[in-house]
Formats: sequence, structure tokens, C-alpha cells
Amino acid sequence: MDNNQAKNPEDDGSLAFLQIPRNENSRSLPGDEIKQSKIVNTTFWVHAFLEDIPTKYSKQKGTNGQTLVQIRPGKDSPVSEAQKFFTGSADILYVLQEIKKRDAFPRKVTLRADGNRFYFE
Repeated sequence: MDNNQAKNPEDDGSLAFLQIPRNENSRSLPGDEIKQSKIVNTTFWVHAFLEDIPTKYSKQKGTNGQTLVQIRPGKDSPVSEAQKFFTGSADILYVLQEIKKRDAFPRKVTLRADGNRFYFE
């Protein structure tokens, strides 16, 4: 194998090979969807979020939408290990907005619940 082949690996035909960046205007995040109630008292890393995603629950409540949160088990976990959940929690949205203001993603959090109130600590 010459140096040129080592620097430019052969195209295997996959999308991963092309390394296309995520569309920043997309209203979705990669990862398997989970219910926030299933991960209460769990610590994980928040990597991204999107606000005001319309869902059947937000339409029932008459709100603009819910917050979609992407989480991973570790700070440097690959996207293939990502999970995501929807939340209507104003507490979680506030914390996510503050993290974004500080340009401090990813951030390690623990999801807690008090009755129907979900929050990060």
C-alpha cells in the first residue's frame, strides 16, 4: 500500500465513509428513542437538544411542542450509542438553555423526578 492509499482509504460505499455533517436545520436528533420515566435516577451526558418539536402530547396540551434531548452514556461516546427522549419539563428546558448559553455541551447530569415533575441535577 502506498502513502496515498493510507491517507485516502478506499470508499466502502457507506454513508459513514462520506462523513456528511448533520443538517443544523433538522428538527431531529440521532439515537434510539426512550421514555424519560425509564431513565429517572440515571446519570448520563447531554449532548444536544431541540426546542418546540411538535408531538401528539404538545398538541393535546395546546403547547408549541416538546424538548427533544439527546443523551449518551459517556462524554466521548459515539453517536451510535446516543439515545433521545422528549420532555415537556420547563425545568429541564431552562437548564439546557443555560448550558447552551455557556457553550458547555456535553454536560453530565442525573435525571430526577418528583411526582410528574422531571428535572436535572
